[in-house]
Amino acid sequence: MRRKFLLLLETGLVLAGLTLGASAWKIHSALVQPLNITQEELLEVPKGTTPNRTFLRLEADGVIKDAFWLRVYWRFNLPKQPLHSGEYRMLPGMTVEGLIDLWKRGEMVQYSVTLVEGWNFHQVRAALAKEEKLEHTLEGLSDSQVMDKLGHTGVSLKGDSSLILTASCGA
Repeated sequence: MRRKFLLLLETGLVLAGLTLGASAWKIHSALVQPLNITQEELLEVPKGTTPNRTFLRLEADGVIKDAFWLRVYWRFNLPKQPLHSGEYRMLPGMTVEGLIDLWKRGEMVQYSVTLVEGWNFHQVRAALAKEEKLEHTLEGLSDSQVMDKLGHTGVSLKGDSSLILTASCGA
C-alpha cells in the first residue's frame, strides 16, 4: 500500500513538473512571437479596457496568437500593473514582450498642439477645434460657457485672455 502511494505521488509530481514546464514554454513562446504586422500600426486602448480584452482583440485581428497564455502571464506576473488608455505604436518586428514593455512604461503616442503667444481666446479655441486627436467636449458652447467650465465665471474676454489661459492651464 505504501509503495503504491509513493508511486502515485512520484507520478503526480512528474506530471505536475511536465505541466509547469509545458506552460512555461507556451508562455515564453507567446511572449517572444513577433507581432503579425507589416507596417507601423497604432493600437488604441480605450479607457477601462483590460489587458485580457486587449489580448483577445489583438488575437481576433490576427496580430498575435496564443492570447490565453499571454493572459495567464499577465495575471501571474503583472496583476497590479494597470493598462493605461491611449495609443501605442506597434512596429514591424516588435515582439509581444516589447508591446507589454510599452504598456508597463505607459509609453503612449503623444501629440502636440502649438499655441502661439499673443493669440486671443478665439484663436486658441479655433486651433484646438482643428485637432482631430483631441476629445472635443466644448463644441457648441459660447466663450462665456467655456469660461464657466474653467471656473472663471463672469470673467471678460475683452482684456488679456492669456492670463486666463495661463491660470486655467495651471501654469
